[in-house]
Amino acid sequence: MTDDDLEAALHDLRQKIYVPAPPDLTASVLTRINAPRKRNRWLTAVIAALTAFAIAFAVSPAVRAGVQHLLEFAGVEFRTEAPSSIAPPLPSQEVSLDEARKQMPFEIHLPAQLGTPDKITVHEGRFVTLYYGELRLDQFDGTIQSTLGKLLYSDGVEQIGDKVWIPHPHRIFYIDRNGEWRDKGPHGAGKTLIWQRDQVTMRLEGDLTKERALQISES
Repeated sequence: MTDDDLEAALHDLRQKIYVPAPPDLTASVLTRINAPRKRNRWLTAVIAALTAFAIAFAVSPAVRAGVQHLLEFAGVEFRTEAPSSIAPPLPSQEVSLDEARKQMPFEIHLPAQLGTPDKITVHEGRFVTLYYGELRLDQFDGTIQSTLGKLLYSDGVEQIGDKVWIPHPHRIFYIDRNGEWRDKGPHGAGKTLIWQRDQVTMRLEGDLTKERALQISES
């Protein structure tokens, strides 16, 4: 086949093949670019909560003393005044790690820096406490409803990224399924770090430094 024959054959083939015009994607691309982006719901909640928390503790002591309900952060309610009525403590049940995992609707995390707990207690099938000597680590689903209540009166509460550090003793309560505040016993809470791991709120309490608490939270 000569070059002329090949050119003629290709010309004839082009007439027989239908190639549709490419679609105009300009409109759809511009629509996607200009559409508002959906923000991560948890990230948005964290930013709003921490901003409110910082503002609440930046005001004068006189203003702060008049604020009753400060904030709800990751299933923890912060107040300056206790509710008008407080119910007796919920009974706690000491269980094995395997049993606790069966009862909890989430994965129980054992920080690498703490290892296996000395004791484990559960409440209502939705709240677990891991004991490590004088340290305690509470875990619960912080995306459903409030589970813990705290009374704070003094300065020093610190925002560290998406975590909250409380460097002083304070009263703590358990909030049951009906929203009723229940006494946690005669002893208040000590130094505390609160953060979330996925949907689970972690509350580490004990006689430890902020640096040590942060190390544990990262493990």
